[in-house]
Amino acid sequence: MRNFTAVVRWSLVGTVLTGCGGKAAEQVDSAQMASSAASAQVVATDSALATTDGCRKEGLWQWCSVEDRMEHAGVILTRQDAAPSGDLLRGEGRGYKVGAGDDELHIFVYPTVEARQADTGALDSVTVSPKGAPRRSYKVVPLLVTSNNLAALVFTLNERTSERLANALSAGLPQPGR
Repeated sequence: MRNFTAVVRWSLVGTVLTGCGGKAAEQVDSAQMASSAASAQVVATDSALATTDGCRKEGLWQWCSVEDRMEHAGVILTRQDAAPSGDLLRGEGRGYKVGAGDDELHIFVYPTVEARQADTGALDSVTVSPKGAPRRSYKVVPLLVTSNNLAALVFTLNERTSERLANALSAGLPQPGR
């Protein structure tokens, strides 16, 4: 990202100097400017796919991509010490408090889409209970959100919060090569 910032600065310097029409504008090497612009394009493209910490921004969900998505959606999450109960969903789970209230988000990341589909396919998506079984008792009936290899349970009475979280997660990540 530092290279990208430097390229933007050089581009701005070149623009200002060219606009001034002084001799300094002639000293700006156009080949260097073109090379810098190409570097900026590569850096910008690469940053869309992965960050410096190695978190991929495409394909299957990873914990870093989940948390990055929530941060970019403006959602304040506080990770809970205990993982959410895995009696319904058996993927790797993490629990979060949402904002300052009592809202919760339980996220489960699976190694494959098929593993997630096997778990969520066995649930009634409205009652979030096993199909054919009595309705489960919840303090707040959660909203089930699925996306690729991710399943999330949103526990909130606030429709705006529910919609915001569902939209951020259900949009998924870009698929590789697109």
